[in-house]
Amino acid sequence: MRFGMRELLFVLLLIAMPVASFFYIFEPRNKQIEEANTEIRAKQAKLKQLEHATRTLDDLGNEIDRLTQAINVFEEKLPAQREVEVILRQVWELAAKHRLTPKSVRTDKAVSAAQYSEQPIKMVILGDFDGFYSFMLELEALSRITRMPAIALKKINKEEGQMQADVILSVFFETPDEG
Repeated sequence: MRFGMRELLFVLLLIAMPVASFFYIFEPRNKQIEEANTEIRAKQAKLKQLEHATRTLDDLGNEIDRLTQAINVFEEKLPAQREVEVILRQVWELAAKHRLTPKSVRTDKAVSAAQYSEQPIKMVILGDFDGFYSFMLELEALSRITRMPAIALKKINKEEGQMQADVILSVFFETPDEG
């Protein structure tokens, strides 16, 4: 067999075909496959996050229901604006029950928030400290939401155990819907 230029050219073409197909067919296809695999991994990670989020979705619904019930309990404890006088009367009666003398009661301007308002009431109460302590315990047990941001006690020198309390009592109530 004779090995000439034509045969050499044929062998070179046979070798060039796989090399050319590697650079023009296989290499770009491998890049596409790697990009697809990267995209698949990213989507699988997102699916795992979504699966984790949906796993807690039932718990989230229960948590929302629980918090809604808690809000309803607090809203039930908020009197309407017209009921603030009723609460003031209850406080007055509690003071009388514990042999305390309300010397003065003044209301300040109501402070409004989004869905509720706060009515500060300044009171000066005279009486026995033990009665005042019992009064405070019963005031705390009222079913309405109240707070006492300021209190000042002064001893009255006339009799043993007598005192004067300057109290600011804040009563929360529902803001009436406007519209």
